[in-house]
Amino acid sequence: AKKNIANIWKWSTFSEEKEALLAVGTKLKILSVHYFGYRWEIEVELMEDDEEV
Repeated sequence: AKKNIANIWKWSTFSEEKEALLAVGTKLKILSVHYFGYRWEIEVELMEDDEEV
C-alpha cells in the first residue's frame, strides 16, 4: 500500500512532525522525497511487521 504524505510545511521548523515520522519510520519504506519550494512531498510504502527492511 502506497501512501502520500504531502504539505509538510516548513519541514525544518517542526521538530514534532519530524519525530513523529521517525517514530513510525521503522514501519515505512521511503520511496521518494521531493521539495517543491513551498511544500514537501514524501512517498512511502507501508511495511509489514515481519518484513525485512
